[in-house]
Amino acid sequence: MKTEQEAHNLASHLQLTFTGFFHKVDKTQNCENEESSVSLEVLLIKVCHKKRKDVSCPIKQVPTGKKQVPLNPRVKTGTWPAITVPSQEFEPSNSHMVKSYSLLFRVTCPAGREISTRDNNVADEIPGRKKRYSSHRDDGETTFVAQMTVFDKNRRLQLLDGEYEVSMQEMEECPVGKKRATWETIVDGKWVPPFDTFSHGPTLQFTLRWTGEESDLTMPPVTRPLATRNTHTSGSENQRTNTPKPSQTVAVKDPVSSDALLRKEQLHVEPRQKLRVYYQFLYNNNTRQQTEARDDLHCPWCTLNCRKLYSLLKHLKLSHSRFIFNYVPHPKGARIDVSVNECYDGSYVGNPHDLHCQPGFAFSRNGPVKRTCVTHTLVCRPRRTKPSLSEFLECDEVPLEQRRPLVSGHNRLYFHSDSCMPLRPHEMEVDSEDEKDPEWLREKTVMQIDEFTDVNEGEKEVMKLWNLHVMKHGFIADNQMTQACMLFVENYGSVIVKKNLCRNVLLHLASMHDFGLVSTLTIDRAMARLRQFKLAGNNDNAEPAKEHA
Repeated sequence: MKTEQEAHNLASHLQLTFTGFFHKVDKTQNCENEESSVSLEVLLIKVCHKKRKDVSCPIKQVPTGKKQVPLNPRVKTGTWPAITVPSQEFEPSNSHMVKSYSLLFRVTCPAGREISTRDNNVADEIPGRKKRYSSHRDDGETTFVAQMTVFDKNRRLQLLDGEYEVSMQEMEECPVGKKRATWETIVDGKWVPPFDTFSHGPTLQFTLRWTGEESDLTMPPVTRPLATRNTHTSGSENQRTNTPKPSQTVAVKDPVSSDALLRKEQLHVEPRQKLRVYYQFLYNNNTRQQTEARDDLHCPWCTLNCRKLYSLLKHLKLSHSRFIFNYVPHPKGARIDVSVNECYDGSYVGNPHDLHCQPGFAFSRNGPVKRTCVTHTLVCRPRRTKPSLSEFLECDEVPLEQRRPLVSGHNRLYFHSDSCMPLRPHEMEVDSEDEKDPEWLREKTVMQIDEFTDVNEGEKEVMKLWNLHVMKHGFIADNQMTQACMLFVENYGSVIVKKNLCRNVLLHLASMHDFGLVSTLTIDRAMARLRQFKLAGNNDNAEPAKEHA
């Protein structure tokens, strides 16, 4: 397997020879006049590393060619359509460093050919309005897609020389509305073994070859598409400086010239020949427990190629603050001591309310909403100092503030003490501790009283007023009942008289007297106050009657 891998590494260009597109179709009456080929388009998908400002990984699509591929060929002809992807497409990008490469195959069936995984009889029954939203275009075209990885995120070659058969899937062109989204099953909900999918669905057959120019190249061309390793780079640069430049083209090119690299490395005073980085992990009072040696400048945690020792140390310090990294010079390169940062809190520095929002909350807002105040760090950029590895050396006394995150504990999420629910942004100005009867609790209390069936409507109304009154003022002790009754009559006397609930209030006070909560004097005073409200109401009703008379 190793010799086969090395043989494929000698190639620089990716050549794809397509032998046919196979799919079972029902022949129509005009099948003899129809074309026996489909349109194939091949795209090279480049997935780049995500920058700080990007929400997702940038994706770049590079069209490599468009060919006509025979449909269900029975006889092997001498010529087949082929597409060649040059080696320059697998080199690092200028704006982003490419993380992985993949090939996207897009097959478009011509008009008049019904190639679909759906039943034709069912398609005829669909109304004309719904047909416009199906995957078929107005001219009858159907698109099938498939994707294969050429180089993965670890820069390993995934496609070797050989013959391939790819299972294609039908692509839906019009997205389904959110309110009309439904779950669908494939092949009537039956389980299909992996190899049986090639007999049910459309497939694309092609031959893959890694071919290069007629030259004596011995260097692996595209096994590392992101960037060349330092060991190989240094060797190749020494060869270019000592020997004349060859006439042939190297498969993987260094985007930075050797002279510029030498000038920059002399400024940074970094070891150049066969740089080896030793990661030494420290535990329990600087006791060495584990060591690891690497011959490149890739980050061990996120596999980012930093290309320089200073950039690697800067990246480790700023992007992986969970650990503390100290640079120690080494005769063979550099040593990095890694220890756990005890001051790391791992707190979320964004809007804390976003962590508790529902997934569809952002798409269901009908208008502007108030947001939580979030603390952001303003960074002042002074004059840039000359890069030096001395800033990563271990100091005798490191201030504690330097190891703490820039933003720590500023963005907090508060909760209601009674319900343990997150405090929403528009509730920040309201003191929830003083709110003993929130609106939802009042509504729930009224609903629970309405569910009783063994009491009359008058008793329900009195209990609603009494429960809301006690809940609002927080009466909890027996010695507070006298004050609660008198305040209840003062606040709700007019409502009680208007709804004719005086006898129900008297029965309620008598029940409290039976339990020893109030005295007869309190009952007399409360009922006397209700009679005053009743007389005042009668006088108010009598005055308008005299005016009309």
